Amino acid sequence: MKSIAASAVAFLAVGGLLAGCNSKDDVAPAATQAAAPTSAAPADNGVAALTADQILAKSKAALTSAKSFRVKGSTDADGQKMQLDLEINGTDVLGKIAVGKAVIELLAAGGKHYIRPNQAFWTTMGGASAADAKNIANLMGKRWVVVSAKNKDLNSFFDIVNIDEMLKPQGTASKGTAKQIGEYKTIGLKDSEGGTLYVATVGEPYPIQEHDSDGDINFTEFGKTFTDLKAPAAADVVDLNL
Repeated sequence: MKSIAASAVAFLAVGGLLAGCNSKDDVAPAATQAAAPTSAAPADNGVAALTADQILAKSKAALTSAKSFRVKGSTDADGQKMQLDLEINGTDVLGKIAVGKAVIELLAAGGKHYIRPNQAFWTTMGGASAADAKNIANLMGKRWVVVSAKNKDLNSFFDIVNIDEMLKPQGTASKGTAKQIGEYKTIGLKDSEGGTLYVATVGEPYPIQEHDSDGDINFTEFGKTFTDLKAPAAADVVDLNL
């Protein structure tokens, strides 16, 4: 399974400053009368005046405090397009990562890890022969494979929920320029190794978007209760001793 471990590193790299989100940034209407209602628009959070390291620390703390969020987007993984769409709640996660035709679905809930790879994953990432990959796929069907706690390689996929690593620059972070991303006001944090993390300057200092030449990664749905993020039924699980 060493090839799976190597693939996990490529999957989880996600361009260094992995980020992105949609936090509401409504513009307060101008008051026309003294008795006009007070705007509920979020206030400037002050992070634009901080150093790059301080902004990054604030962003990590805000994302940790939110506990749940969604991360979705695409980037490059060793010359191939990687796409990911994950619901995260603390150390629990539900979603998928795809590189080329290889797709692996991840589920962590109830203290256990599960995977649901497609046939192409077993051949391109797992090192299985075409015949073995087909047999595994037929055996699994649409069921989840439970991952043994002793399998460090497969469990490494679930490190993607680590916020410190998720927002860690590959090089040195420095302050960039302000940018309006959709409805949201942000300040950029430039990574010396490439890529820019945009952090909200209004409301909570959530990461809004990580952008580089290979694509964008976005975070949304902060604090949401993901009703589909739960342990699978016993009938939907198969143990392949992985």
